[in-house]
Amino acid sequence: MSAYSIEILRSNLATTRVTPMADPAQVVLDSQSVLLQVDQFALTANNITYGVAGDMIGYWQFFPAETGWGRIPVWGMATVMRSEAQGIEPGQRFYGYFPMSSYLVVQAARVSERGFVDAIAHRAALPPTYNQYSRVNPQNGYPPKFDRHQMVYRPLFTTSFVLDDFIVDNGHFGADNIILSSASSKTSLGLASLLKAHRNLSITGLTSSSNLNFVNRLGLYDTLVTYEEIETLDNRQPSVFVDMAGNRRVLSRIHGHFQDQLKYSCGVGITHWESRDGEVLATLPGPKPVMFFAPSQIQKRHKEWGAENFQKTLATAWDLFLTRVDDWITIEVRHGETGLLTTYAEVLAGAAPNKAFVIELE
Repeated sequence: MSAYSIEILRSNLATTRVTPMADPAQVVLDSQSVLLQVDQFALTANNITYGVAGDMIGYWQFFPAETGWGRIPVWGMATVMRSEAQGIEPGQRFYGYFPMSSYLVVQAARVSERGFVDAIAHRAALPPTYNQYSRVNPQNGYPPKFDRHQMVYRPLFTTSFVLDDFIVDNGHFGADNIILSSASSKTSLGLASLLKAHRNLSITGLTSSSNLNFVNRLGLYDTLVTYEEIETLDNRQPSVFVDMAGNRRVLSRIHGHFQDQLKYSCGVGITHWESRDGEVLATLPGPKPVMFFAPSQIQKRHKEWGAENFQKTLATAWDLFLTRVDDWITIEVRHGETGLLTTYAEVLAGAAPNKAFVIELE
């Protein structure tokens, strides 16, 4: 099948197009260039957040497209087709950040037994976390039976882990209750499972009425209410709000209800990407909402703990998460261009919380 890339109209995420790519055999590689064939990747609400926040955080810059169009990044696995980089050979597999495309050409730097960094010029100023590609083998922490879990959950769980660490690092901001919107989202589930280890904290989940039964069965939240019931929460309790939904009306109601008892408010995801209108953030009572950016906390911990110790601590938490997540969510595999476009539309519209999707390109 001919090579192609899926592009999104940046002003309307529901509009997609299939763009032909050059035959990979005809692509000229420079010194240190590697051509990676994208085999499979996950599609989650996290990828929709990349599109919504593409201009604000710079996600559109990773894989540039024609003006007005963009390539939403995904986390996936790829196989080396051709390589001009010493230490990287055809047939080797790597996990990392890719466009929804048949292949990606990278400029491999700092090649090691663990992987490499893409040093291509247009990515140089972007967060280094997204420019790292890891070798896919058991010795590097990538056993084959968990390939799909790595793609679906690892980026989201890493955010959960870093959020948990950030909250603890800041003494819970003086709060004893953590409120998570979009309580059914995979990042919220990961964070809630980590927060449960802190016995002195209570965890409150906000969810839609349609997802209430699913979330309730998980047993991760001490208190669980629908968005319609926000004002029933105890607003005397010092609380932190972690906003996975990005719904301005929900944000306004939380701030209005808790007022000064809200000790910290941060945005993480935008699962309610279509509900971005609402009050101006500066006018809200309580603390000013800020955007949480996981790479900043990761870089802080790399300096304080060292990168290796950070990865070991994360790996321990990740292994525990893997023992539980299959009881909550089923990973469904879709195939090829048709499967990709269908799944993208489904995720954009809000897929069922008990499903996750992996796309295998053909």
